[in-house]
Amino acid sequence: MTSEPPTEPALKKPFEGIRVADFAWVGVGPLVSKYLADHGAEVIRIESATYPETLRRVGPFVNDTPHIDGSGYFANFNSSKLGISVNFKHPRGPELVRRLIAHCDVVTESYTPGTMARFGFDYETLRGIRPDIIMISMPLYGQTGPWAHYAGYGHVLQAAAGFNHFTGWEDGPPLGTGVAYTDFLVPHFAAIALIAALDYRRRTGQGQYIDFSQFEAAIHGLWTAILDWTVNGHEQTRLGNHDLEAAPHNAYRCRDGRWVVIACETEKHWEGLKAALGRPEWCDMERMRRRWQRINEQKEIDRHLSFWFEDFTRLPTESALQVEEGVEGPPVRKYTTEEVVQLFQSFGVPCGIVQSPEEMHADPQLAHRHHYWKLEHPVMGLRTYDSPAFKLSKTPAELTRPAPLLGEHNEYVFREIVGLSEDEYVDLLAEGVFE
Repeated sequence: MTSEPPTEPALKKPFEGIRVADFAWVGVGPLVSKYLADHGAEVIRIESATYPETLRRVGPFVNDTPHIDGSGYFANFNSSKLGISVNFKHPRGPELVRRLIAHCDVVTESYTPGTMARFGFDYETLRGIRPDIIMISMPLYGQTGPWAHYAGYGHVLQAAAGFNHFTGWEDGPPLGTGVAYTDFLVPHFAAIALIAALDYRRRTGQGQYIDFSQFEAAIHGLWTAILDWTVNGHEQTRLGNHDLEAAPHNAYRCRDGRWVVIACETEKHWEGLKAALGRPEWCDMERMRRRWQRINEQKEIDRHLSFWFEDFTRLPTESALQVEEGVEGPPVRKYTTEEVVQLFQSFGVPCGIVQSPEEMHADPQLAHRHHYWKLEHPVMGLRTYDSPAFKLSKTPAELTRPAPLLGEHNEYVFREIVGLSEDEYVDLLAEGVFE
């Protein structure tokens, strides 16, 4: 008789045992609490059926049919969470939420300053309910100052934080980005602040209030713009696809309609590019010899590379060796878009293909890293979700459930966590408290 070898006990997830009351809306706040949820925390989304979370009304929707529980945008930001609905305007609503918060470790919110206080959920009130509570407020501009009460979303914030000033063509207006760029930059800073507060509470037993400004966090993504102005008095501005430190730095169209991006920041990159191109004469012109010279010759470099990509790439159905009409000599080697990238990468040139959403979804690197998760949603069916952009070696993230339906977990939360009896719950349900 042989015994089974001992198995190592499953490690506790980093935030297992932490419960979060999540009031945060739209992008930044929900992504912050999702980091905790994917690593073991019990995160409870608090909404109201009378005024549901804004992102629930934003597409894409399944079959392009708007549905309060059918937003893919909302779903991707709120997987691994529970969801409740409470009518804050009902006399019993705020009282029930405060009873829930008594059982929570963290409160997250991203309303305009003063909103939480109007419902009786400000930090001083909540600290009276639970002295070690941690609360993080994440409005656009922080809790104080002349802009504190300005409302808006990430598209407004990216303009205020200067990103639009740098996005566009040299001779054109500021454009900004197609998505609310700061919504995907700012959460990393907020999550770090919140994790630091949790560590502080673990060591001292004390909670704290975090006044987090999305505006201030976003400015960290401006590269050297502020330093360049304060030190040199130089105002950086729009450069299109060009860059202050790299040349070439652009996207180039291949014959099949796809695009390849190249970014040469060092002399080694430039030497590799010349070798990949077959050392054409223009690369060795005097004005191309040094990086600072090439920075000033970006348009000339783009002209030569655009010609090369159009002339030396081919459709996948065409022969790799093609005879140039009217040109004597052996056939010219032509490359598919994928082969161009492989060629340049083999010479140490930083480059890559501009991928479509379909190509991203099928990307072999992301598949290898298990970035995408498949979860079965009650309304949307089996759908793809993003996982965190990092993997802890011993306690990796796990997407445990699809995003909650509106009010889906009311009975569990209010009966099992808050402790309502069945009769109390039914009475409150009949009164419309859970709307």
